[in-house]
Amino acid sequence: MLAVAVASVALAVALPFKIWLAQRGQIADLRAQTRAQEQHVAALQAQQQRWSDPAYIEQQARLRLHYVLPGEKAYVYLGPKPGAAKPATDTPVGPAVTGPWYSRLWQTVQIAGTPHK
Repeated sequence: MLAVAVASVALAVALPFKIWLAQRGQIADLRAQTRAQEQHVAALQAQQQRWSDPAYIEQQARLRLHYVLPGEKAYVYLGPKPGAAKPATDTPVGPAVTGPWYSRLWQTVQIAGTPHK
């Protein structure tokens, strides 16, 4: 009789204990997510502070938009970046496509239909 009573109490306590443990895990996950969001908000606030500085805005305009002050000369190099890996040129070169747009379109269809060597 005592074994049955202990077993029934264990079964009655097991499900709520399992739910309690699952909720504790969820709470820990939510706290970690909250900390990550707080760090993200802090980073955004720091970025907002930087953008309120006129010197930073000038620096970004020069860097991103290639703006210069009156009297300055700007040079923009359009080639590949120094030290960058050269792209592979394994693409097959087909015949030149010439003529009006509809002729060029049909030529590309014909080129696409031929097998590559």
